[in-house]
Amino acid sequence: MTKYETTFILEPGLDEARIAEEVGRVAQWVKDLGGEVLETQSWGKRRLAYEINRKRDGIYTLLLYQGPGAVVKELERRLRLNESVIRVLTVMHVPPELTTPKIDAEALAAAEEAAEEL
Repeated sequence: MTKYETTFILEPGLDEARIAEEVGRVAQWVKDLGGEVLETQSWGKRRLAYEINRKRDGIYTLLLYQGPGAVVKELERRLRLNESVIRVLTVMHVPPELTTPKIDAEALAAAEEAAEEL
């Protein structure tokens, strides 16, 4: 199964209990759709880059989960219908070790020798 990251922004006026309820509801949706929640991160209230629906702030939450592709489509549909959610973005999860380039020791030694010759 593929891993996905969904970041959603909630209305800034929600209290802590309502935020926890919304995040719990989203996690339950993932489970109901056949996925598995791996991690939930609450980034708290932050300033938006630009105004959305006359709001300057939002409560950011990141949900890391795995499941079939149909989970993503249905989850985004449900989030967009939720009036407490301002914005949603889902991307495929790429582990950090795959994004950093690996340096070959032999190539590094050859580059150092070439630099010394100059």
